[in-house]
Amino acid sequence: MNRDVDLLTAATDLVVGEPDLQQVLAGIARLLTETLAADGCLVLRTGSGGDLVAVAGHPEQALGADPLRLPRGFGVTGRVVADRIAVVLVDDNPRNPRHRALLGLRAGETVSRLCVPARGQGEACDAVLAVHSRARREFTADDIDAVQRVADLVALRIELDRSAGTLVEVERSWERLVDSTVAAQEAERRRIAGDLHDGVTQAITSLAFHLSAAEIALSAGDVDYVAEQVRAARELADLAVAETRSALSGLHSPVLDDLGLAAGLASMAHAIPNLRVDVDAQELDLPEHVETALFRIAQEAVSNIGKHAQAAKAVVRLIKHGRSVVLTVADDGLGFEAPPVRSTAERADSNAVRYGLAGMSDRVQLLRGQLSVTSRPGEGTTVEVVVPHVL
Repeated sequence: MNRDVDLLTAATDLVVGEPDLQQVLAGIARLLTETLAADGCLVLRTGSGGDLVAVAGHPEQALGADPLRLPRGFGVTGRVVADRIAVVLVDDNPRNPRHRALLGLRAGETVSRLCVPARGQGEACDAVLAVHSRARREFTADDIDAVQRVADLVALRIELDRSAGTLVEVERSWERLVDSTVAAQEAERRRIAGDLHDGVTQAITSLAFHLSAAEIALSAGDVDYVAEQVRAARELADLAVAETRSALSGLHSPVLDDLGLAAGLASMAHAIPNLRVDVDAQELDLPEHVETALFRIAQEAVSNIGKHAQAAKAVVRLIKHGRSVVLTVADDGLGFEAPPVRSTAERADSNAVRYGLAGMSDRVQLLRGQLSVTSRPGEGTTVEVVVPHVL
């Protein structure tokens, strides 16, 4: 009993305290070899395709650039992975030459082996710990129990490392997304500043000139000239108001506050010139940020249709699907070879940039949703956004 307690304590210290997984696996192989007074131990990891690959062992062996690889479902270790049940072989005669070399077997020699699954979550088996003895030996039930406890610790450590790697990648993706969102916001600010400078500022400057001219003409009593300058000033004032509204239209949509997303989509559709836009939108109780994002995505998609698709008709649909909301924008236009949809943080091709897909992808990622684009030349385009768990 002391043997098993000491083994489990040492294995726990190694699994918890050693930061490098490879060193953990090598240390576990050494612990099992020494504790069970065996000749060695191999650790075989389960790969993405289900194959088993030798990744560590004791005594330390050169696994090489081309390590031992046992095909999925192959032999005894394949059964251990599939059944998640330990197997004892008293007189085993491995056929794989690479395997025999790792076990130190000469021609005609057999080996006793104890193969134990490292049982992951659900039905997964993350690794097999294979203890071997060249002297004939029947591994006992106590041996199996002791190694199984260690194997399950190994499975937990493998799962934690996998989760940590996934978390790091998620954090990196999120950082890229935040960077791209900030860059998009800065680009939008520059656009608004440019629109205000080029349109509004120039209109107001000209307006001031005409009012000054009218003031001078008024003092001279030239009423007709005054009226002419006032009319010109009024036109410039109207122009300045229109330019201001145009510049600020991308910042806020009052119709969303007043009427909600469905009515907002209908209002947006009526504002698109030379394009028939049919809207079929359910009234849904959505969070404000989701409504705003879906409205902007639909607005961008319909705007792209008007600019690029040469379509006669577009259809905007907003429906509930379980707890998800689905937004679809389809047209009967020219279509195009739809590129992979990537965020602006990634390198997207010119079509993705041209058709605004990267910006849409950014908005959808912030909602934890999915964006798909279906299009072929001559067959129109369909943009679909699915936002889960919002209803």
